Amino acid sequence: METLKPGTALFTGPAGAALRDAAGELFTVALPDAALGGVRAALTATGAPTPPELAAFEHAGHLGGRARWPADRRAVAVLADRGGEFADALRRAGADPVALAPDADLDTVLAARPAAVCAWHDGPAPERWLALDALADHGVGWQRVSREGRHVVLEPTGVSHRDVRARRLAAAGSGHRHLRAYWAGRDAVLGDEAPDPAELLLVAALAAKDLARWATGATATANSLTPAAVPAHRRLRVLDLDTGALADHPVLPVPASAP
Repeated sequence: METLKPGTALFTGPAGAALRDAAGELFTVALPDAALGGVRAALTATGAPTPPELAAFEHAGHLGGRARWPADRRAVAVLADRGGEFADALRRAGADPVALAPDADLDTVLAARPAAVCAWHDGPAPERWLALDALADHGVGWQRVSREGRHVVLEPTGVSHRDVRARRLAAAGSGHRHLRAYWAGRDAVLGDEAPDPAELLLVAALAAKDLARWATGATATANSLTPAAVPAHRRLRVLDLDTGALADHPVLPVPASAP
């Protein structure tokens, strides 16, 4: 039995049949009643014949089931002091997480044979993550999540931590020295800024969603909600813990310098 893509709805509108697609756009469906009945039956009844009109729905991308985490990418290593929330979120998303020490080195991580690594640090990203950029050379997805004050930074799997640091320092302009010093964290006096349990659940859920999109190879689709959609593996995402607001920034690898 064919099914509509999750988020798609075929319903009765004010002037006949209508459709809401997965991106939230609304359309009139211009089909005779008999053909429409055949389409409805094919979408809801097991064993119902497939009418030729259903091909138009498939061609327009309105058919398909929910993407599942592929079996060969389910093993995800979690590097975190408080990694329980991340492991739970990944497990619910379809992965098989395994906990490793937050300071695990490259050899230790590779010995666990993960398809991907999710690293969380409750503070500015540690420099030890630079050494783990080599995970990409081994075909391992490399996701980093860190916190700067009340902002959480979710780095994409398709860009190394070194390149993210370089891009952010360049974007900071004349303030790059202050940003570098903040990352170093020397003599820092802090307020009460750590995420509470509910906020940590939100961070973990966002990290799991991004990694699930990497695992399934999902593509970014521009629509009225996200007119400038950026693929998750090329998107630096910043979460404001106080407001729940998200800001997405495209980020590309830094080209190798000419000799």
